[in-house]
Amino acid sequence: MVVRVAVVGAGFMGQLVHIPNFLRAKNCEVVALCDLREKLGRAVAAKYHIPRFYNSHEKLIDLKDIDACVVIVADDLHAPIAIDLLKSGKHVFVEKPMATNLEDAEEMNRAARKAGVILMIAYMKRFDPGCQQAKRILDEVLSTRELGELTFVRVHCYGGEWVCGLRESMSYIETEEERPSIKPRPPRWLPLEEYKRFHMFNNVYCHDINLLRWFLREPEEVLYSTFKKDYHNSILAYKDFNVSFETGHIRAHFWDEELKFYFERGWIEIKPPPPLLRNVPTKIEIYEGEEVRTFKEQWAEWGWSFEREAQHFIDCIEKGEEPLTSGEDSINDVALIENIYRKFLEERKA
Repeated sequence: MVVRVAVVGAGFMGQLVHIPNFLRAKNCEVVALCDLREKLGRAVAAKYHIPRFYNSHEKLIDLKDIDACVVIVADDLHAPIAIDLLKSGKHVFVEKPMATNLEDAEEMNRAARKAGVILMIAYMKRFDPGCQQAKRILDEVLSTRELGELTFVRVHCYGGEWVCGLRESMSYIETEEERPSIKPRPPRWLPLEEYKRFHMFNNVYCHDINLLRWFLREPEEVLYSTFKKDYHNSILAYKDFNVSFETGHIRAHFWDEELKFYFERGWIEIKPPPPLLRNVPTKIEIYEGEEVRTFKEQWAEWGWSFEREAQHFIDCIEKGEEPLTSGEDSINDVALIENIYRKFLEERKA
């Protein structure tokens, strides 16, 4: 079976990441490209030898020779475009975050279920060989308690240099065309003046929310949340421990992100690479310190998470399996992000 794919979105991530990876995926044929900017879209289609171009995703809806769509557009467009395509019976892979509000995320999932098609959200870090190895290690340590009880978790992301020269090495195409206007889709309860900050938090740090939930489970409560300009701290409560979640940004020539799990007799530290650094997996460090003190580094196989997630989507369509980053699961990321921001507004008002 060859899965025939249309890509919606010819911008930065479409050009440099998703189009090349779906072109390389086994049992996949990229047959169409769609973008509102016609000059850009046609140039990108020509560069990657994609045979057909459309200037609206609506033109894909009635096409029976397209099995799946890869939606790589602005966050506020995820839900309306994905819902249209899901209702037409097409499998959909959509960039993270799933949506900009919980209502839209739930509607996307309902549309997928009703049509009997796959909805996958592009949380590529779950496909990083190092993150997958870290998940196996954490599951074992939590089960055997070889490091004792889990006592505290620190999730930290201040970002930094994330493109790693990919723009220059792959000849990114730009045109003078204006970007299409986009109607914001904030949560109904959110004051409009807060949407810019909420939007940025949802766009960037949903990755860490998604990883945390995968490594552990859903937190029971948001105990505390604050934002100072674009810098954020919150405390998430689990039954027997808390998580410190801290985000911000730094102009630096490196990438600053880690998840650290503290146990009674040691810790496990997970350090993801810059997002667009190809074929370099997440680094894992394990410290055990009691009578015998040991420090170990775990190295996973080389592999690029973006390429692996593209293949996973195609494989799930072929086998009829639920994706690792399904719409059903990813709804919980949007819900938790909304709860974190709600808590901040409550704290500020008190």
